[in-house]
Amino acid sequence: MKKVLCIAAFLVLAAQLPLWSYDTSPSNQQIIPEAIWAPATGGGTWVTEIQILSLASTAADVFAYFDVTGGTTVGPFLVSSGLTQFHSARSANILSTLDALDSSSFVYYGKVGALWFETSNINSLIQVQAKTVNGNYGKTFPGLNIIESNTAAEGRPMVFLDLVQNAKYRTFVGAYNTSSTATYVVRFQIINGNNVQVGSLIDKTLAPFGFISFNPFTEAAAPAGNYENCWLTVDVLSGGSDFNGVMCFGSIANNYTNDTYALIARMWN
Repeated sequence: MKKVLCIAAFLVLAAQLPLWSYDTSPSNQQIIPEAIWAPATGGGTWVTEIQILSLASTAADVFAYFDVTGGTTVGPFLVSSGLTQFHSARSANILSTLDALDSSSFVYYGKVGALWFETSNINSLIQVQAKTVNGNYGKTFPGLNIIESNTAAEGRPMVFLDLVQNAKYRTFVGAYNTSSTATYVVRFQIINGNNVQVGSLIDKTLAPFGFISFNPFTEAAAPAGNYENCWLTVDVLSGGSDFNGVMCFGSIANNYTNDTYALIARMWN
């Protein structure tokens, strides 16, 4: 359902430059590229809170899908029924909410993945906001639209700034394939402030709706040492160049307190 609605919205509204043509503007579909419900390395539990705001003039039903490592998709689940204009719905732990709605044997605890929200029709626009927290610490992330400026594809690379890896901080990045049909081969490359590659190239294959999350310094087998002032390129080697593509995300966490902040991928060209 999510792929069909996305194409329908594009064909009907493309010539009118609709609101969802922008990175985080209202849309009938929005993606939170990283949601988690799992133990934290330094203690406690990471959970992702979600708020959904309806901007539709008529009541909107909102559904959610959860895509995890390996391309497993669960959903859709009705997370808000008849949400009226300028009203909002909130979940303090969205994966626990989905767990309560899911009658299958799928286990949500210990999982991290991408959340895809959509309304029952293309004219019902929403805004989605995520906050991932562990005790007193957390990071926020806006719902992103499936457009070229939010996705990497062939000929459309992206970049992360301010990667850090040292005794105090660790870095994770991830990617989510927003296509239901295309398999993407993605290359990640760490560059230091002197424009020198750190470690080896990292190649990952993402199946349709596939999700990955990893420490780039570990995956690149970076030599031991402290790394600051680094950046990461994201290049799609194969899979296509349409507006569906690879949505990227990242975070840097404090090794001692688990305090964290989000890294948002930027367009490279």
